[in-house]
Amino acid sequence: MTTRSSYAGQARVHPSTLSGARRVGYLLSLLLMFASLTLAVPLAVSAGYGESETVGDFAATLLIGVVIGAAGYFFLRTDLAGLSRREGFAAVALGWMMVCALGAVPFMLAGGLDPINAWFETVSGFSGTGSSVIPDVEGLPRGLAFWRSFTHWLGGMGFIALYIAIFPLMGVGAMQLFRAEAPGLEMDRLRPRIKSTARILWLIYLGMSVILTVFLMAGGMGWFDAVCQMFAAIGTGGFSTKNTGIAGFHSAYIDWVIIVALWVASTNFALWWAVLGGKPKRLLKDPEWRFYTLVLLGCSAVVATLLYLQSDASLHDSIRNATFVVVTTASTTGFTLANYEEWAPLSQFIIFMLLFMGGCAGSTAGAMKAVRVLLFSKLAWRGLFSTVHPQAVASPRLGGRPVPVATMQGVATFMGLYLFTWVVATAGVSLTDVDFATATSAVATAMGGVGPGLGKIGPMDNFLWMHPAAKGILTFCMLAGRLEIVTLMLIFVPAYWRR
Repeated sequence: MTTRSSYAGQARVHPSTLSGARRVGYLLSLLLMFASLTLAVPLAVSAGYGESETVGDFAATLLIGVVIGAAGYFFLRTDLAGLSRREGFAAVALGWMMVCALGAVPFMLAGGLDPINAWFETVSGFSGTGSSVIPDVEGLPRGLAFWRSFTHWLGGMGFIALYIAIFPLMGVGAMQLFRAEAPGLEMDRLRPRIKSTARILWLIYLGMSVILTVFLMAGGMGWFDAVCQMFAAIGTGGFSTKNTGIAGFHSAYIDWVIIVALWVASTNFALWWAVLGGKPKRLLKDPEWRFYTLVLLGCSAVVATLLYLQSDASLHDSIRNATFVVVTTASTTGFTLANYEEWAPLSQFIIFMLLFMGGCAGSTAGAMKAVRVLLFSKLAWRGLFSTVHPQAVASPRLGGRPVPVATMQGVATFMGLYLFTWVVATAGVSLTDVDFATATSAVATAMGGVGPGLGKIGPMDNFLWMHPAAKGILTFCMLAGRLEIVTLMLIFVPAYWRR
């Protein structure tokens, strides 16, 4: 029999746990209000196009979010100075799921999607994946099509980073949140204060956005198409306003503009800050950027050669199509230009492998990141070298400097978790009666944030036909990939919640 005293001991909650939950709840309330206000932008677009019903749908969603967020703000208001790293991870992981839930409401109200498909489309948008369950995007109301692309832009740099850049937040708390949302190998602090760093990153982001929009409009795009394509390109997402993607614009000029934009957006933003500061050599000397750029050039050359030799395409079209597909895949954008499933098996293999690498750390690109692939290759080489020369001290170096052991361990841990998640999730998707090629590439493209894959989810297909369970697994993979595995995984570990 359980005694009164023992029962009370089990039920007692540590005061620090309650205060931590209060801080997380307060942060989530602030984030919900902020995310709700972004709905005013597509609401204005809907109003401009005279879509009265869509205006009402966005207004209702905005009002619900603000009211719930405001209630949490007033009832849970507390000091954020003591925000721990654990609480920061929880706030970011739960915050992303909350924002995606909010963003799904317009797809249900204005787009007529059921909750599962609306959730899938929204998570795909905010995570910068670009996988879609909407077969006719050209039939969407303009306001909803704008919101669909806008989610890429908002999620590309991150809601938390934008909040930190705009609103005052205690320094310690801001650091924990920023690290949780952008948990790369080593966060680049462009200024001593994290708030200033977030502002610089968003200023660079805004600058890229304006420049790309101007170039796209110069190529004949209207403002609506140009802005929506810009959202997807700079956020390395992949949603388009055309059913056939970028191919629907029939312009070699636009293709090349987007190729350059994706390469820029998938490069570490800290390097562009150095270039703007008069230090272009830092870009050229950066080992990750050189490795990433060489991979793009090498893969593009191989695929273009195969395409030219095995098809009737001209040399220019072969180079353009191959480079576009390689860059859009490696940058984890996933724009559609050509049906690469009709290409040579070696070309498809190269594209499949690029689903895993991704762009540079510190960019809006997803997947493993080029620097981790580079370091992992160095780690493997060191292992081989040590086998042949067991007495030699072979420390991996990057940019002429030795890489700390802790960093190498982190890389190995991340790669292991990434591949383990891919295997388990692939098995889960396969249980829903999905063929091997489709299942493996679906999980890879979801984790990498790319969009299209191989098999039944190629560049000319969509994900609408998939079983709800498979869509659930893939949305988890999208969020896990966007938050680089650790942030999302931690909240499912029981030990994480223990004091």
